[in-house]
Amino acid sequence: MRIIDKTKEIWNKSRENTKRNLLKLILAVPFWIILAALILIAFGAGRAIFLSRARQDRHVAEVWQKNANVTYRHMSVYGNGIRAGGDTSPMTYIEGGKSIHLADIATIRQSLQSAADTGSGASGKKIGYVEGKLRGWEDCYSSTVMATVNSMEVRDGQEVQTGSATVQLVAVGGNYKAFHPYRYLSGGFLPEVPVDTNQIVINDVLAWKFYRSYDVVGNILTINDQMFTIIGVVEEKNNKVAELAGEQENRAFIYFGTLGNIFGKKADLSGDYNGDYEGNGSGAEADYAIQCYEAMLPELVKGVGVTDFKNAMPLYSYTNPLLYVSDDTGRFNVIRVFDTMFPLGETDRARLGFEFPYWERAAQLTEDRLFYDYVITGFGILLLFVGAVMIGLKLRARKAVRDDELEAPDDDNPGENADKELALKA
Repeated sequence: MRIIDKTKEIWNKSRENTKRNLLKLILAVPFWIILAALILIAFGAGRAIFLSRARQDRHVAEVWQKNANVTYRHMSVYGNGIRAGGDTSPMTYIEGGKSIHLADIATIRQSLQSAADTGSGASGKKIGYVEGKLRGWEDCYSSTVMATVNSMEVRDGQEVQTGSATVQLVAVGGNYKAFHPYRYLSGGFLPEVPVDTNQIVINDVLAWKFYRSYDVVGNILTINDQMFTIIGVVEEKNNKVAELAGEQENRAFIYFGTLGNIFGKKADLSGDYNGDYEGNGSGAEADYAIQCYEAMLPELVKGVGVTDFKNAMPLYSYTNPLLYVSDDTGRFNVIRVFDTMFPLGETDRARLGFEFPYWERAAQLTEDRLFYDYVITGFGILLLFVGAVMIGLKLRARKAVRDDELEAPDDDNPGENADKELALKA
């Protein structure tokens, strides 16, 4: 019998311990909720900050606004075009309101300059022109095309091809480097006003492929028998978003005007008063379209820059836009990201059919990831609130139990009742 009683005693103790431990675990739920909330907030917010800061080219307006008396808005517009021979043919002009022609740049600039002058006139400061150059704001334009690029060396007085690669060419005009800040591993970027139109800048991926070095300024590359001198090497971003967006591909930057020399003569386009070079090569004529136009606009009234930008686009339709306009200032904040995602599918439909350059693809991928990070962070904040409420209720319940114990009289122990009364008065 003793063994049976002992066994029962052990079993009862074990059961009581289990109940006690379970009770402790249940009582500790608020702690685990708060811990989980803090982990979610740290993960979501930390990754959101990292992703946003990685896209410096979408934060250039913030740089312009430092120590300035006016705010700026970074706007971009993407046009369509025809590639007759696939991605190895430059994008060619289709029609007004759907494509952007090089001749349109003059019209756009005049319109935006007028808007800038009108806005600045309120403060008595006219922006205007200085020697044909835009003043108080900047712009750039670009188009991409795939091409075969060869590296050349001079051996025994003869030019010898030492390497060949398929490369994405980014043909640029205007102040491109002001909108796309790079870290230079050697040299620099193409001057805004061309000194030598056969200069080229390559990225670190192509430099390493051809030379196993980044100190390659002065080396010669050829594209369709046209010779180019390397004047700089830029470092591309190296993260998952950059990889998916194609930033880790072979890439080179040339002047927009040299497209005519490489791929055939470009039709005579007038009105580019900023002095941008136009090539005069031979071959089939083509009006090369601008894939992306960007502007950094002074903005005295919030939001007016978006309207001015759209109004400056020739034949732009508000009801049925065939150009895709992007407001890049603050596009990664919580409200803008959720506005991009909802209503579901609306933004995707607006972007359908456009061929976006790699930096815009990277920005769109960043928006997608930021959405999930903001949701995770929001859920963490909600859990933190729930955990705090649970702790508050728990403390309140304990106080209520304690007060009940103090108030309840103990007939068998009058002295203890007196102690309780003193405690309540205290």
